[in-house]
Amino acid sequence: MVAGIGETLRNAREAKRLTLKDVSKDTNIVVKYLEALENEDFDKFPSETYLLGFLRSYAEYLRLDADELIQAYKGYKIGESSTPLEELTRPTGMSIVAQLRMYAEQYRTVLYFAGIAIAVLIVLSLIISLISSDVHVGSDDSIKAIQEEYYRTQGKKIAIKNIWPLQLTNDSGIVLLYNEEACQFLVDNKEILFLLSDIKDNSVIVEFLPDSKKYVLEMEKPVVCSPMESSRNIVLTLKGLTENRAKIRVQLAAAEQIKPDEAVSVVTPVTPGTEVVTHDQKNLKIVFEAEFVQKTYFELYLDGNERARGMMPAGTKERWEASEFIQVKIGNAGGVKVKINGTDYMFGLPGQVANKVITWRKDPQDPNKYKLEVKDW
Repeated sequence: MVAGIGETLRNAREAKRLTLKDVSKDTNIVVKYLEALENEDFDKFPSETYLLGFLRSYAEYLRLDADELIQAYKGYKIGESSTPLEELTRPTGMSIVAQLRMYAEQYRTVLYFAGIAIAVLIVLSLIISLISSDVHVGSDDSIKAIQEEYYRTQGKKIAIKNIWPLQLTNDSGIVLLYNEEACQFLVDNKEILFLLSDIKDNSVIVEFLPDSKKYVLEMEKPVVCSPMESSRNIVLTLKGLTENRAKIRVQLAAAEQIKPDEAVSVVTPVTPGTEVVTHDQKNLKIVFEAEFVQKTYFELYLDGNERARGMMPAGTKERWEASEFIQVKIGNAGGVKVKINGTDYMFGLPGQVANKVITWRKDPQDPNKYKLEVKDW
């Protein structure tokens, strides 16, 4: 049994006045595996990969040195295959020289068979890597591959410190992430990945990769996300937040639910105020009214000229006019009520980023008729 690993974990947990159920709820590690770590009963884990992953998660949750505990475990594994010290020091009828020769021969034998075992493992690993297209989650290679794909599609670099796998149970799970750490899970056998890209005072920003869709999460406010790679909507809820770590619930929406991006990116049907007849295009105007029900980042351009940029506090009401087009960027689309020429528009859900351009489009059938068009910028 490893002296120190289980005791270190247990003492740290009890010092924080946490029960195993508390830890299980926060880390998504079942109680029996937490107990196995504290009791140093390592045979209860289905594989060493699970053991090391759970050990690191538990240690980091308790703010312990995870690398030190993992090295202690690896030292224990090496020690398991070595000859016990008491066997080496037990008195026998042999002379000391004879005992040393015997143990030297045993040591050479152990090294010989250990070498064969390592060679077999290496061959098996190569075979598995050749027949499997799956990327090992959290490995340097997988992080590098994701960063390269992001650079190829977005034209910029992105920092990823680690990737944590999440096993969804009944389409739901909890993940704890530090800044610049990512979470990976499956949706209909498709790998989905999002990155915790920034932590604010009372919110966080997550970014799905590689399509770079960003969402703002505020405490206890579910946000419906629709990454391009996913066949289903994903609901993210910020459940806990510290200075440098976030606790996020991941839930899959019903398979038949329409993606919010599909719902809000469609051009709004023509209604009174969005269709006019005029012989002079100079008579056209676009009136943009905004009521900010939540604090949000906001940019607005009238006929190409910047008129607003920065954080808009909740309760603010503004009205702008343009003759040709309006460009707008909203950091929290669900936090703004918009009217365009008196007609209500919804640019997105809470937490979604909206980039829209509003302009007049000439009717191809009637050169004197113009329709107001709202589309993605």
